[in-house]
Amino acid sequence: GAILEFSYVGYVKLTKTVGNETTINAILYEDSQMLEGVEVVAFGTQKKESVIGAISTVKVAELKTPSSNLTNALAGRIAGVISYQRTGEPGVDDASFFVRGVTTFGYKKDPLILIDGIELTSTDLARLQPDDIASFSIMKDATATALYGARGANGVILVKTKEGQKGKARLSLRVENSISTPTQEIELADPVTYMRLHNEAYLTRNPLAPLMYSEEKIDNTVPGAGSVIYPATDWRKELLKDFTMNQRVNLNITGGGDVARYYVAASYSQDNGILEVDKNSNFNNNIKQRVFLALAIDRQRPAVADVVDE
Repeated sequence: GAILEFSYVGYVKLTKTVGNETTINAILYEDSQMLEGVEVVAFGTQKKESVIGAISTVKVAELKTPSSNLTNALAGRIAGVISYQRTGEPGVDDASFFVRGVTTFGYKKDPLILIDGIELTSTDLARLQPDDIASFSIMKDATATALYGARGANGVILVKTKEGQKGKARLSLRVENSISTPTQEIELADPVTYMRLHNEAYLTRNPLAPLMYSEEKIDNTVPGAGSVIYPATDWRKELLKDFTMNQRVNLNITGGGDVARYYVAASYSQDNGILEVDKNSNFNNNIKQRVFLALAIDRQRPAVADVVDE
């Protein structure tokens, strides 16, 4: 009988012999070796050999790191992209990006961020979960300007999220726990040592100068001696934690048939800062539905709730 051949970029070729069947079901499986050679561009995907612009693609598996958000996970992974973080406070610790340097001091320097073709901010990018990303690419040269105009002059970050796959419902769950500790602690003098050194410095400059701290105060400040009247408080211990525990949970369900397919994802993350008062909880869900009628209709309903305790 006749032979049908099914092929697509990034998938293993499938060959089937046609007999008396009126309906033929064909399932193509991903070819990981070929997928590495596919680049996402402005109007679809191209083979890496046919792309003339400077485009970097990050493997989604490399983004699954124990970082507070996605923008921090990109640091040091893409050539020509500079990322920096202004603060480590939970909830506002998003990294900023420069693609191939800074060309202006006054105007907008951030790259264009497109998530599923919609322009969004770095905050929206930070809230994405690596488990929900299908592809991640960055356009770094004049090709971005040619395709997106002046808005793409600072580079373009292209993110495509996962869609529903035909078949039975498949559930995926990832639970992650991490520990954060200060990279370096400064050794500070205790209150008694500080007062003695302070008095010694005064006497070195002027032996007749009155002492700032009396011997009575120094003797009673010894921890436990007179904690009410002469407290010996370790403010660093009161303000900072020795370590913190952070939790992240991501759950997604995908499935569907010939008419409709769905992808439902929900995530929860809790980041506890080193400061005793810093805490951030993030709730995120994403629902994507595709209906195949005369044409394909995509529906997406993302929602994010960010709770910061101060």
